[in-house]
Amino acid sequence: MTIWQIILLIAAFGAIGGIVNSAIGGEFNYPRLDPAAKVWRPGWIGNVLVGAVAALVVWGVYGPLASYDLVSGRTVELHLTVAQLLTSLVVGLSGGKILTLMAEKQAATISKDQLAATLNALTKG
Repeated sequence: MTIWQIILLIAAFGAIGGIVNSAIGGEFNYPRLDPAAKVWRPGWIGNVLVGAVAALVVWGVYGPLASYDLVSGRTVELHLTVAQLLTSLVVGLSGGKILTLMAEKQAATISKDQLAATLNALTKG
């Protein structure tokens, strides 16, 4: 198996985690700007991309290539375990979840600010 095949598998499992996150959060929409909350919603495409990238980053940091010396260029024996694939799935789920939670947090903050402004206007008016 080549390094590119392994990278594609890791990214694919991370992307699957992003899809699962979209299913759990009911976020099967396209990315869009929510005009009411004034927040960008990543949708399922954002969750898939973030899940794939997060899985690749975690695999690169903690996987077999983490000890690869870029200066000397010594080759490392490549292997891909079931644990690495399943970890990529979980990381993809978590990466997408983090993105979704960030969007929800921003929307909640804006809603809270709008509510406070409305209450302030009512008490003064």
